[in-house]
Amino acid sequence: VPKSDGKTFSNLVKDITNAGIEAGNNTEIQGTKSLNKSTDIVDVVTAVTNAEVTLETAVAIRDRIISAYQTIMRMPI
Repeated sequence: VPKSDGKTFSNLVKDITNAGIEAGNNTEIQGTKSLNKSTDIVDVVTAVTNAEVTLETAVAIRDRIISAYQTIMRMPI
């Protein structure tokens, strides 16, 4: 009997969503710090790039989920 690590699909989606929100918040924080000149531009660019990668990952997962759903719906009963 295979053992589960307790992760469910809903937990996976929740974790990805939270990571996206955290990346967006960090980008805003770094942007505000750059306006106050209390951080380097490298930190701002790093935060923006991280947010972009997180968004691209979420979109790729969404596309895979939709593709899997469409495949299941096309299966004969």
